[in-house]
Amino acid sequence: MRTEHDDVEGDGDPVTVESMVYTPPGFDPADPEPHPTVLWPHGGPMSYDDPTFRFTNTYFTSRGYIVLRPNYRGSTSYGQAFCETLRGRWGSVEVVDQLAALDDLVGRGWAAPDRLFATGFSYGGISTGFLVTETDRFAAAAPEHGIYDRRSAFGTDDTHVFTEHDLGLPWENPELYEANSSVTEIDQVETPLLVTAGENDWRCPPTQAEQLYVSVRKQGVPAKLVVYQDEGHSPGDPDNAVHRLETIVEWFERFDPTED
Repeated sequence: MRTEHDDVEGDGDPVTVESMVYTPPGFDPADPEPHPTVLWPHGGPMSYDDPTFRFTNTYFTSRGYIVLRPNYRGSTSYGQAFCETLRGRWGSVEVVDQLAALDDLVGRGWAAPDRLFATGFSYGGISTGFLVTETDRFAAAAPEHGIYDRRSAFGTDDTHVFTEHDLGLPWENPELYEANSSVTEIDQVETPLLVTAGENDWRCPPTQAEQLYVSVRKQGVPAKLVVYQDEGHSPGDPDNAVHRLETIVEWFERFDPTED
């Protein structure tokens, strides 16, 4: 699916974003019935989604969900300029692109507007953190293994060279670090959050998940924290991998307005 929208974060010229859309069995795009839909931004952000088999997609489509995976600005495979658009601007153009793609699905009659959910892993989790500071349209969200405060993460993760390349040093550019951290606008979050982390994650330390969880709970927002013991950046234990998906679905069902 290709979505064209105006670049409200840039010069106003139209931007085209390609998305992978996975639908439940029996779905008819010519005569659609609105379905619960999961916006699932990829990690990286210097990565991309292609139309290949992923068990995670099948797990959700087999349960009646549409899965939307947009290749937002900052993704690879669309040229150097497209990839570098997000540098030093986390939480900006990629959020615009993802919401535009979601609007496209709602406009087509594929996505039920009152049954929208968001999740993502690594940078996808980071992006999910930004999404819920920008809108309350999601019934629930599950940011996974992300970074939400780049200043407190500096020196505690294994990407400080990359971070310095993008933002400089935190004591030299504190405003830039704040602008690239979703916790800066955490008071805007109203969406129930399931926050996950790996106990031994050096890429996105579990203290980041704890910070996000505590911050939203202090505001009375429903939240749940899951930290996988003895796991790094990605759950490797099969039981944990299954538990992760089961827990996300349970969280979404808990706040699905159509569920009893």
